[in-house]
Formats: sequence, structure tokens, C-alpha cells
Amino acid sequence: MRLLSSSGTIQLDEWSPLALRDASGLRVECARGRIWVTVEGQAGDFFLDAGDGMRIATKGLVLIEGVPRGSVRLVADAPWPIRWASRLLSRVYRPRAQRAVGAAGAAV
Repeated sequence: MRLLSSSGTIQLDEWSPLALRDASGLRVECARGRIWVTVEGQAGDFFLDAGDGMRIATKGLVLIEGVPRGSVRLVADAPWPIRWASRLLSRVYRPRAQRAVGAAGAAV
């Protein structure tokens, strides 16, 4: 395992798992390659390719490993008021941005 601080990712190799405990709410994203994720208490394992992600919903042990190599990014979940405000603002400002793009395209 190697931390790549410039990109905020952790490079994982086969047979060198990253172990997490109490990771409920954490988002695991595969930044490069392929990773294997197993979560205590959940049936089956998960294989994530570059660009895929998943949210951890349990406080049990989580193991993440490269298959054979991969980079993982761990993103902490924001508290609910921040998530709620973000969704609200994206709904308010998205239509205006789409209208501006539509008007610019029509003027051409």
C-alpha cells in the first residue's frame, strides 16, 4: 500500500489489503485499475473498476485490495444538513445554467 498525496489516492497491491473499521458512511472510489472490497456482515464481495464507487453502510470490518493493482480514494460523507443544502442549491441553479447554454446555442 502506498499513499499518493498529490491525488489523494492509496495504491493497493494484491495480498496487501487495506483494513478499515467503523467506516459507515465512507465512500470508496476506485481511481485506477481494479479493487476488491469485502464488508463484514454483507453477503458477497464487490469488484470495482476505475470510476466505480460504493458507500459503506456498516460499522464492521472492511477489507480493500488491488486485483492485481488498483488505486482507491476514500471520501468521507458530509453531514446531512450539508448534503441537503447541496441538493437544494443544485436544483435552484441547474435550470439557470441550462437556460444560459440553450440561449447561447440558439444565438449562434
